[in-house]
Amino acid sequence: MDYTKDFSLIPGHTWLNAASEGPLPKKAKQALLEAIEWKSSPHLLTIPKFQQVPLGLKKAIARLIHVDKDDVILGNSATYGLHLLSNGLEFKEKDEIILLQNDFPTDILPWLSLQQKGVVVRQLKAQQYVLTPQELKKAVNHRTKLVCLPLIHSFTGFKQDIKAIGQLCRAQGVLCVLNLSQAAGAFEIDLSQWEVDAVVCAGYKWLLGPYGTGFCWIRKELRQQLNYPQNYWISLMDEAGLNAQGPIILKDDHSSRRYDIFGTANFFNFVPWTSSIGYLLSIGLEKIGQHNQRLVDQFIDGLDQKSYALVSPRPKKQRTNIAVFSCKDASKNRQLYGFLTGKGFYPAIWKNKLRVSPHIYNTATEIGALLDALGRYASK
Repeated sequence: MDYTKDFSLIPGHTWLNAASEGPLPKKAKQALLEAIEWKSSPHLLTIPKFQQVPLGLKKAIARLIHVDKDDVILGNSATYGLHLLSNGLEFKEKDEIILLQNDFPTDILPWLSLQQKGVVVRQLKAQQYVLTPQELKKAVNHRTKLVCLPLIHSFTGFKQDIKAIGQLCRAQGVLCVLNLSQAAGAFEIDLSQWEVDAVVCAGYKWLLGPYGTGFCWIRKELRQQLNYPQNYWISLMDEAGLNAQGPIILKDDHSSRRYDIFGTANFFNFVPWTSSIGYLLSIGLEKIGQHNQRLVDQFIDGLDQKSYALVSPRPKKQRTNIAVFSCKDASKNRQLYGFLTGKGFYPAIWKNKLRVSPHIYNTATEIGALLDALGRYASK
């Protein structure tokens, strides 16, 4: 099925960079216009909307990753959830946190401030881009308190064996935190199948939301350990409390609502994002994953191995929704990127490698045209 009709992409411009930004579906664009109408005519901005907007989004995210909506925390990025954890959990001097060296900075920077408290932050170099359970097992010791990893590595498309890693962490009493930003929306995810303690995710990539959207999920028992006061009135007060005239009493509340980003009823971001997630759910994440995998398979199988080096996994069982490659002469990669954008193809370039990340709005015809363009460049 051709899903391009559901988007407003400009003909002649093939967007192949969902791993950075996903375009709004037409339905989400219409939902945004409706939200603008509420603000343009404030009598439409009723009190129930302040409750329904965040609640509707939480319900959609809960369906997406198969969790309870009451455990979903709304944010503005993946970083938001990591800051809740890094600032809210108790770490002692000489405690250790394990990260992946050469991961996207989102998963590294929030933990580095803990070094000022004497926490040891270890950035482990993997033998092949992501840590294997065996590599992690060798690194974990009695001081290890937390591991934070991406499910899909942004720079290579390699996938963590999160089922085995989660089991290892749980057995060792180590917290396991997972970034889903390069996975959620691209294929089916069921958190009930993994032993993870928290996940974070950006909403503007594969989830096709506006920039400045994201969420996190923190296991209830862990969330109750957070000591990171965020006393926002919408999260902590009900109608009776708002109408009372006596002193305001701070509730001892560790529900997910307490940790939602301020301005939770963010109409211009959360209304279209809810629509985008609903669009993906209406198609089905299993079907979307199959669609995306066919396109990646077509690209990898068709890539000229004499002219280009594949960075991402070649075995089909190891492939993901991201394909990263390079010219055999890597010094030509910047020039190749300019050539492709000049021809109307928009991959990404990171660390002097090109990344192709097709999504539901891309077609086999577009991937074929991209391969043709790569062939023309190689023959120059």
